[in-house]
Amino acid sequence: MGIVTIMNYYVIEGEHTDPNDITTVIQSKQKIHGPMLRGQADSLARQLIMKNIDNYYHRAWVIDDEIKDSLVLK
Repeated sequence: MGIVTIMNYYVIEGEHTDPNDITTVIQSKQKIHGPMLRGQADSLARQLIMKNIDNYYHRAWVIDDEIKDSLVLK
């Protein structure tokens, strides 16, 4: 039996009406990347944050399958 790699992390990015609340992402500006490994998701989120550093309302969040499935975006 080999090692199983679980790729169950996603990066949600976009502009938000409240940048401190993931559920306020503007649907038309939302992008979901994944699934991927946790390290890949963290790295992508950092890249997206740096790319959009001057946009206060842009955020990139790393979430897992359980959160993604239960997340209700406004």
